[in-house]
Amino acid sequence: MVSDFFATYGRGLRRVLLKSKTRVLKLAFYYYARVYERLGDGGIARREAAVPLKFRPKIGKIVELLLHLAHTRPDADKYQAVKFFYLADREHLLRYGRPISFENYYAMSYGPVASTVLDLLNGNLGAAKNAGIQGLPFKTEAGKTKTGYDTTFIRKPLRPVDYDLFSNTDIQVFDEVVSKYRNATFDELFKATHEHFAWVNAWTTRKEGERAEMYYDEMIDDEKRRAELVEDISSVASRI
Repeated sequence: MVSDFFATYGRGLRRVLLKSKTRVLKLAFYYYARVYERLGDGGIARREAAVPLKFRPKIGKIVELLLHLAHTRPDADKYQAVKFFYLADREHLLRYGRPISFENYYAMSYGPVASTVLDLLNGNLGAAKNAGIQGLPFKTEAGKTKTGYDTTFIRKPLRPVDYDLFSNTDIQVFDEVVSKYRNATFDELFKATHEHFAWVNAWTTRKEGERAEMYYDEMIDDEKRRAELVEDISSVASRI
């Protein structure tokens, strides 16, 4: 009887341990999966999160950051603006575990693009109006870059910035990025971002069309830091 009991108990314990081990492995895989695909002659490796790290754009912060740009870097154009946002959100995420604007980014042929920022500077104000913002608090003007691309320039600010929406680090990091790249050309900004994994992965693995969604977790180069952040906030990121 005793031997039968321990034999049965032992088999049951082994099943429990095996199930627990499997559950832990599945949980780890759920939080961060590394998927590799050989694509074309270049053999580019694709790495993607099991739960891609995405946020809902903070429209109010995006508009106020554009206004801040109008005050601190007048005459910036839309190509510079979308890159300033990307570089600042990426840097703030790396330092503090969250972006500044929570913007949605897409990989396009000329690099990462801040989707809402581009829409606003192209005159598409639907997202702003849905957030109760009826117009941009700065003037814009159509024109051309020094290299001949059609663009929109950010011109005169129409009111002060509402800095209550921001933390000190938000403005600090954004200003650092703008200071570093304030006079960068279209081509220089492209070169500064086109080797980032988040853009390379999205662009080279896109299925159709001219753009592909980028994910915040892929902006983090350090694997351990990336996995920790995905585990901590991926389940609530879309509600932040």
